[in-house]
Amino acid sequence: MDPIVAFAVMFAFALLRYLPVMVLPGLSPLSWAPAFVRIILLLAFTWLTVLAMPHAPVLDARGWPVALLLGALGELLIGLVFGLGFMLPNAALHTSGWLLDMQAGLGAATLFNPGSGSGESFLGHALMLAATVLFFTLDLHVLLFKGIATSQRWMPLGSVGLQVQPDAFFALLGSSFLSALMVVAPVLIGLFCVDLAVAYASRSMPQANIYFLALPLKVAVAMGLLALTLAYAPTLIGRLFRGALDQVPAVMGAH
Repeated sequence: MDPIVAFAVMFAFALLRYLPVMVLPGLSPLSWAPAFVRIILLLAFTWLTVLAMPHAPVLDARGWPVALLLGALGELLIGLVFGLGFMLPNAALHTSGWLLDMQAGLGAATLFNPGSGSGESFLGHALMLAATVLFFTLDLHVLLFKGIATSQRWMPLGSVGLQVQPDAFFALLGSSFLSALMVVAPVLIGLFCVDLAVAYASRSMPQANIYFLALPLKVAVAMGLLALTLAYAPTLIGRLFRGALDQVPAVMGAH
């Protein structure tokens, strides 16, 4: 086979493997960057990965249409699995922030302004932004892209032997949400204590509307406890992402 054609095929396969974590929103830690910058980085990473291959692959031209299609789908699936290492921790942090919103009463914003149509979690969005900053500050992006670059050693480009392990995927899902819950656990416990005090006050003074009286207190307690736990948040969030990235090979059946 023509070496130029073989190089072009390997380039396309490598590009599909990087595509989800470089371009697709939600799966990519670079979603905040302009699309032009992400595409340039995608092409650069793909080019370097193909050049770093130890030897030029020998491709069999027989059955090309089906083989190319299966190989492309396999590469895209590998990239999607790597993207889970970033998406699932982010989703877990957003869910934990939404739980804080409900517990602190920030979810009552739609009650005061029902026509706003905004269902965005305030603390969940804040935790996701903080997690994105920490993802780059703690050099976790290096771990992610290094994993993709080295994955072609144990899963060559164009291979169609990927078998997603459901048990490893559910283990990744459960550990991500459990670790994210640990980030906000002190705040949730503090708000639970405030709820107990509010419930006692409501029983003692049934004529008073305790909910609206205690709402500013709960918001202040949530913000104060969250500020106090910020010193431990980078370690926990870093452990959350590292644990997810370490489990990605197991999801793809690698041992």
